[in-house]
Amino acid sequence: MKAFVFTKYDDYDSISIIEKEVPKASDDQVIVQIKNSSLNAMEWHLFRGVMMVKMKIGWRKPKPKYQTIGADIAGEVIEVGKNVKHLKVGDDVFGEDFTGGFAEFAAVKADALTIKPANVSFEQAAAAGVAGLTGLTGVKEVCNVKAGDKVLVNGASGGVGSYAVAIAKYYGAEVTAVCSKKNFEHARSLGADHLIDYQTEDFCSQGIKYDAIIEVAGNRKPREIKPILKEGGKCAVIGFTSARHIMRYMFSFSKKIKMVNEIASQENLKEMANILESGQLVMPITGRYKLSEIGEGIKQIRSKRTVGKLIVEI
Repeated sequence: MKAFVFTKYDDYDSISIIEKEVPKASDDQVIVQIKNSSLNAMEWHLFRGVMMVKMKIGWRKPKPKYQTIGADIAGEVIEVGKNVKHLKVGDDVFGEDFTGGFAEFAAVKADALTIKPANVSFEQAAAAGVAGLTGLTGVKEVCNVKAGDKVLVNGASGGVGSYAVAIAKYYGAEVTAVCSKKNFEHARSLGADHLIDYQTEDFCSQGIKYDAIIEVAGNRKPREIKPILKEGGKCAVIGFTSARHIMRYMFSFSKKIKMVNEIASQENLKEMANILESGQLVMPITGRYKLSEIGEGIKQIRSKRTVGKLIVEI
């Protein structure tokens, strides 16, 4: 099978497409013939070898196991481990794994996948992996958004922020999207009711309080967020601009503010499948890359100017 690999951190010249053996499924895995994957900040961080990642995948260079990245997976099951009960050969599935999506086949933990609805494309299913499930975790699990809630999404035009807007609308919330003015139409297409241009307006000083805030941009401090939360309101923090910023949130000791740690649980995967099947969430695809073009996709993610989702065509 063909697979993307990189052999040095943050070195685009170390990227190549190689032939590898098709993996075999362990007892709790399935083998997926991948149709589409997508690009996330996760892939950029793995590629550049940030400190916390290096400790897991190799200090000076990525271990062979982690030279093929790609967390999002959408495709067809071709082999099933003996302990797997909810999937069978021939099933179209989507979900996420830590690595392996940038290849023609991947061995994936079965619990990290669910059935793709028939009316949902492989592109849309792949796009909804890391970004969609992270947005869902923030909106549903952390903030418990419900119909009528006032929700603000700071950083509403990237992958996670876009899903947060659309998912909050799916649950019936009144959504305010914070992004640049040039991305207003994108936010409107996802259902945003109100728009704030972060370059000219400060949402923390407008005197408006929210039931939920999804902090994706990672540029506001806890002491700025707390005053604009209603009594009982929650803030889900997803993005960070610096290690210092992370520490501020870790030590804020607030029941109102929680950092999101997304896990592809079966419950969340099935809920995402339901949301996609409803037709109320169609993510704009703003770039498509072949395996040989993934380096260019990582550069786009690195620019922090991505709108919607970037898809990898296998």
